[in-house]
Amino acid sequence: MLTNAKRVYALGSFTVEVRPTGNFYKSTYQEDVWHGPYGSVASVSLMIARVLRKELTKRDAPMSQ
Repeated sequence: MLTNAKRVYALGSFTVEVRPTGNFYKSTYQEDVWHGPYGSVASVSLMIARVLRKELTKRDAPMSQ
């Protein structure tokens, strides 16, 4: 286990689109897989944060064992 090792992760990037029906987001480099609608930018930001948390947890798992 590398408890004291410095670990840096570059996480995915996202695109947010504001439409008349609401706010939508997707991973920037995926094909048209849009998620939404969300009622506010804050809601979209929270959903992106959840996706990034899952990605970080998944990448860091091998180091935590």
